[in-house]
Parts: sequence; C-alpha cells; structure tokens
Amino acid sequence: MSNEANERQGVAEESVSRRGFFHGLGVAAVAGAGAVSLEAQEHAHHAVSEEKKATGAYAAKFFTPHEMATMKRLAELTIPADEGGPSAADVGAHEFIDLICSKAEEIGNDYTGGLLWLDGAMLSRYGKKFLEAAAGEQTAMLDLIAFRKNDSAELRPGIEFFTQARRMIADGYYTTRQGVKDLGFLGNKATMKWDVPAASLTYALEREKQR
Repeated sequence: MSNEANERQGVAEESVSRRGFFHGLGVAAVAGAGAVSLEAQEHAHHAVSEEKKATGAYAAKFFTPHEMATMKRLAELTIPADEGGPSAADVGAHEFIDLICSKAEEIGNDYTGGLLWLDGAMLSRYGKKFLEAAAGEQTAMLDLIAFRKNDSAELRPGIEFFTQARRMIADGYYTTRQGVKDLGFLGNKATMKWDVPAASLTYALEREKQR
C-alpha cells in the first residue's frame, strides 16, 4: 500500500429490496458507469480472481483498511444478500472498485474524498464514523444522499459520491457470474421477450418521482 494511502487512514423496510431494484435496472446500471469501460471491468474482475486463486485473498491496492471496510459495508447495503443470492460485498464489488481506483487516479481521488465526507457527516450527525454507527443510522444517512431531491450545499458532495459508488457497486456485482445469473442472461440464444420484474419497475418509477 502506498505511503499516501497510509497517511489517509488515521430503513425503513420497502416493498422491494435494494437487490430487487438493481435487478430490474441491472442492464442499465452496468451500462451507466461511464468512467470505466467494460473491458476495464472485465480486466479488474480477472485480476482480482487470479490474485485470490494465487494467494487465497485479495490485498487492497488503493484503499486503506478503514476505507476498504467502509466500501465493503456500502456494497453490502447497496445490494444485500437475500434469498436471491449473495451481496455485492460477497462477490467482491469493493475489491473490484479498489483495483480500478489503483489504476485510475481521478476515480480514486473521488472515492478518497467521498469516504472522508461520509465519515465527517456521520460524526456530525451521530458522533460516530460510518462503520461505528448502528445499521439504522447508516441507512438513514444513505437514504439522505441517495436522491438528488435532497440536494443542498451540505449534502451535495455525499450525493455525488454515493451516485458514483452505487453505479460502480452495481457494475462490480452485475459483471460477475452471479450478477449475470441474477439478470437472467441467456447467452447467445434468441429471445422474443425481455421482461423487467413488475415490482422492480414499479419501485423504480416511484423512486424516480421522488428525485
């Protein structure tokens, strides 16, 4: 880990789960990353997988241990484990993001600043950093910064950060074998119909009205 990284260390239930929301919009989420090409995503997944095979675990290349743990928790909350499968953290979305940040300075700086803002905002509201806060406090903060309707000078940095983080967490999940399975990808097989789950679509549309 770099010296710079070492220096930086120092909900109410809804009718459709977060997993259901991303399942319904999975293809759009993967396509919407913008800053990271599909080729780069595939390379990141391959590199992480190969390192795990060789050493038994992935070692962070960019994030400090605290930042890595925070990103893992964000991945767990964005796409949680349920009867449909593992969480985004379980398939290594936070590791995927760490590797990309280590290769793309601009993206890495966005995450460094965003995670610093998140801890600062949590300290101001709850007297604890994000990881130390209760689950309800964590989700309350994420609910505030999940929607642009809450835009303010205070929350804007968090909204911008969490928008990017959610997209890359979704990328990290839906470009894995498990994520492709969740989307019902049929491979090179013709299909006459592609159905978005009705509940997920309704949820997405209702959320869009709130933005």
